[in-house]
Amino acid sequence: MKEVVVFIRSMQFLGTQIVSYPLLYQIKQFWPECHLRVVAQDSVGKHYLSLPWVDEFVQADRFGAVYHAMNRSADLLIVLHFASDKYGAAALLKRPKYRLGFKNKRMTDFVWTHSHRKDFSEYMGLGNMKVLAAFKSFDPAVAARSCVQVIAAQHTQAHTVRADVVMMPGGGAGDYKRWPIKEFVRLADLLKPSLPPEASFCFVLGPDETKEYEWLLTLKREDFKFLMTRPLPEIAAAVLMAKLVVANDCGPSHLAQFSGVPYVGVFHELNREWFWTRDNTADVVPADGSTEIKHVKPEDVLTACLRVLDAG
Repeated sequence: MKEVVVFIRSMQFLGTQIVSYPLLYQIKQFWPECHLRVVAQDSVGKHYLSLPWVDEFVQADRFGAVYHAMNRSADLLIVLHFASDKYGAAALLKRPKYRLGFKNKRMTDFVWTHSHRKDFSEYMGLGNMKVLAAFKSFDPAVAARSCVQVIAAQHTQAHTVRADVVMMPGGGAGDYKRWPIKEFVRLADLLKPSLPPEASFCFVLGPDETKEYEWLLTLKREDFKFLMTRPLPEIAAAVLMAKLVVANDCGPSHLAQFSGVPYVGVFHELNREWFWTRDNTADVVPADGSTEIKHVKPEDVLTACLRVLDAG
């Protein structure tokens, strides 16, 4: 395999990028010497060129650019878009030898030599890997964790934050995805009796959580640690050393889900496309039937945490 081209879905949010990382990682495990080109419709190259297994990034939005980015001589083409026929049409014209994609009741579904049927109740990161698994089998859970380990290995600083519980109160899409920071603190207090006396909590925060960070600092809690606007390798390293991760629906939450560490996601409503259902994971939504994430009770999240800790 000399050349592999992957057309990823590039939306504005970080999570949409991260859910493709294990797929890209596994490609290089199968074919270490291949040239791996990632193609996206948005200017998101920084998210991919920082990965040790991506060789080239190309931005292509309009059909002409997509057509030119899809080499006829490529050994393997993978398309993660599942709504537009644009990519299937380009693949039909170029016809690289192996063409992998989602089947989703589109006119061009017949183009793919290997495919995985799109299931909107399936975690997107898992679905992406299943497209490749239709061509060559592998264990998605092993690939996902190994991917996070390689990313974490890029963290070269001597100091690494170690904490029993990593909390991710972000939610770049808006407040409707943000379980309030005070509820995370309340959860930490509820968890402490079930953890060692010296247990600590690490809060992963980004630029949109500046106010939350400033408020947390006023608490002067010795058991609280912080990763404020830190790079993904440092976050990945902290996640791998944790006993538990609790997160809103945010970009770094996908590193946590890929890691295999016991995980609890807090959502405003059930959304399995962004949650990997496993024995040691749980998703919590408002018990009152509303879609107000602030109605999620810390006690309900605690119950989920104790269950996944036991399973993990």
